[in-house]
Amino acid sequence: MNRRGFTLIEVLVAGALFLIVLSFFTYVLKNAAGYVRKLETKSGELYRTRSELERIKRLPFTVLSSASSGEAQIVPVAEDLYLVRVKTVYTLRSRYQ
Repeated sequence: MNRRGFTLIEVLVAGALFLIVLSFFTYVLKNAAGYVRKLETKSGELYRTRSELERIKRLPFTVLSSASSGEAQIVPVAEDLYLVRVKTVYTLRSRYQ
């Protein structure tokens, strides 16, 4: 008796495998979307930090001591050298740059 088609067990096993694979891909896509949101946030923070550093870089050296803002901290290291910190990015600004 050779019948064409699938048995009920074969259909149930195939359905279960399909659901397992579908749930795995859903999990992966959800995690990927979370990472994309984190990277967008970090990228925006980096852009704002670089913009602030560029603004400070364009300032004349003589006005640096009064240029500290909420995000930027400017600390004199020597007579001709300042340490500039914006969030977690540090750089040195020299009178001779």
